[in-house]
Amino acid sequence: MGILVNHKIQKTTIEYFMVNSLNTVSNARRCVARMLAIPAVFLAAMLTVVSAQAQLFSLEQPKFQLLDKEADFELRRYSPMIVAEVTVQGDLTKAGKEGSRLVKQYIFREGANASLDQEKQAPDKISMTVPVTLEKVPEKISMTLPVTMEAQSPSTYRLHFVMPSSYTLDTLPKSADPRVTTRAIPEQKFASVRFSKFSTEANVAEQTVMLRSWMDKKGLVPNGLPQFARYDPPSVPPLLRRSEILIPVQ
Repeated sequence: MGILVNHKIQKTTIEYFMVNSLNTVSNARRCVARMLAIPAVFLAAMLTVVSAQAQLFSLEQPKFQLLDKEADFELRRYSPMIVAEVTVQGDLTKAGKEGSRLVKQYIFREGANASLDQEKQAPDKISMTVPVTLEKVPEKISMTLPVTMEAQSPSTYRLHFVMPSSYTLDTLPKSADPRVTTRAIPEQKFASVRFSKFSTEANVAEQTVMLRSWMDKKGLVPNGLPQFARYDPPSVPPLLRRSEILIPVQ
């Protein structure tokens, strides 16, 4: 009887270790699969960033002279430039998407703009530039009745792309959309701060406060509204994107 019980105990013990061994192997395989997946995801993200950076270096950027630098803060003197811009309503994300769509139609001669180029053998497609810049337009409060009522409206942003330096206002193609206009901006100084975060209104506001604080420390007087500049496409992970706040300086 004792021998039989002992045999059962040994069998149960062996089965227990076999089951646990199989579970251990299975878990080990899952761990290895996960470990192999992490580098693959990381590699894909890095390839996206490298591709975006290569594209960024190939795109024309506004020319400026660096006057001062401290960590992520800079004081720049920008050369004269021409911008194509549009005013849209919505939050930062919605305004950015809609504004970019409208200005890109002008740049790439798409939509109604293509009709203007039908008589031409070669449409005037404009080269892409960076950054894409958004400026929040101050809200004008309309008069309401009775006095106790409050009018509310969505935020308004002005979005612009800088045109390639080879163009003048006379040589730029016309826009079929009256909402998209072009204008010349004279030489101007800007204070800037660079950051890599999600492009939320809260983060933009936070960076704007930091830049204003740096300007106060440097004795720099604002000469216009803050601008939010984006350099990278949406495919780049938010924490690896290059974004800036720019404030005109007297």
